[in-house]
Amino acid sequence: MKRLLPFLLLALMITTSHCIKKNQTGPDLPVEKSQLREPVSKISTALAGAEDSVKSISPIPQKFFDAVTELVKPLQEQLDAVYKDMNPSLYEAYQKDASALSKLSSDAERAKVLYNMKSRYYPFLKEGWVKAGINDAAYKEKITGLLPDDLRKLIRFDTDFLNFYFDLVRAPNATTWSLRMRDRDRIDYDEDDVPPPPVPTCTWVEGKVYYPNILGWHPYVQKFAATDAEAYGVGANGVFTHANTYPLWGRGLASMDLITNTTPDNNACAKVRVRKTTNWSASLYAFCFYGHATVSTTEYNTGYTAGYIAAVAPVIFYQERHPSSIITEQYTLYKGDAKIKFGGNSISTVASEGIFSHGSSKSNLSISSWTITDLCCNK
Repeated sequence: MKRLLPFLLLALMITTSHCIKKNQTGPDLPVEKSQLREPVSKISTALAGAEDSVKSISPIPQKFFDAVTELVKPLQEQLDAVYKDMNPSLYEAYQKDASALSKLSSDAERAKVLYNMKSRYYPFLKEGWVKAGINDAAYKEKITGLLPDDLRKLIRFDTDFLNFYFDLVRAPNATTWSLRMRDRDRIDYDEDDVPPPPVPTCTWVEGKVYYPNILGWHPYVQKFAATDAEAYGVGANGVFTHANTYPLWGRGLASMDLITNTTPDNNACAKVRVRKTTNWSASLYAFCFYGHATVSTTEYNTGYTAGYIAAVAPVIFYQERHPSSIITEQYTLYKGDAKIKFGGNSISTVASEGIFSHGSSKSNLSISSWTITDLCCNK
């Protein structure tokens, strides 16, 4: 098997952008130890360097997720043996249901199957976790220690199976991230990118008001191996991005910008005041059976504020997040600043590299109100 890995990786890297759904073991066969092949844990890192049209602002380095996978790999092997010893037939049934779950793309169907699987298998999975003697506190500390120092306070763990997530925001002009504590953020911000030449003191008064005509711009979709991805405009002022992965290996990325073609008049008013309200909601899901940690992420960037969410299932079972925010911004710019035209962007990604492991990320971003007002000097 190890000799086949280089050839398998090469084949995957030249795979076209079609979605591939494969059941590696057959619908009626259990997964044997020999079939739980070594994950190609560097695929995500390699793909993370791809040239995307909309640049990611993710604060979490991809090598962190690869390091987590290496750390917990012995736990997966240990749990596999424990579950087989506890109840082989129930573990086989769990594998078959996980295989069926990995092929679903409908949120409603997936939610129904997950509900049934949790009812049936959670007690079994939890009992095996306890029997394996896994020290949750110690592993949480080790996982946290893999992060850069300035990010260690930002990781949050679920109560079960070492699943964790990030839910972060970045304020205007900030270089650091903080926890997203509220579902509504108001940002008032004045920025002078280039100091103007000295002028007599004046009072800035509002003049003409512009209502931007929004254009969807730079849709970008990347599909690798067993993946779906899409990005498109929603109405006149919104964008939608979606990525979905199926086993065995895959990475999906979709991104979209909102750009306005409104240009303020070239008149005596040197500045503009931008008022913008952005609505953002997302849904993330990550399921891990065996192999590399499944990582689902989504992010938004309005040019002044940014948000990043990640749902991670590193060992077994699943993690979900359903964040939303209303971001109200008010700031001033000098005319000619390219950021006047920028409304925001959204990026959704999923990476999964294991048997039956899969995930989904969806993001909706829309601007419910956006005005650009001339600011004129009244001497």
